[in-house]
Amino acid sequence: MWMSNVLIMVNRNNVDHNGLADVSAAVADCGARVIEVDERNFAIEANVATRELPTITAMEGVVYVRSVFNYFCDAAAEMEEPVAA
Repeated sequence: MWMSNVLIMVNRNNVDHNGLADVSAAVADCGARVIEVDERNFAIEANVATRELPTITAMEGVVYVRSVFNYFCDAAAEMEEPVAA
């Protein structure tokens, strides 16, 4: 599955009054792993499945989503037990 490391900018004066914690929780509900929440700059860094980017972009309070880099994550390989030598 393709994954993206993203920087999400949040508008602190959005219509629904979603705070940084609200948007961060919503991003995590999409299956993302939140790496850092920058309260000073109202930004969130996260790793998320690339297919979820349109959902995050459409969230109320999110003004900008920048994909820093993309990578392929073989979920099946991560689930396998390591081979002992």
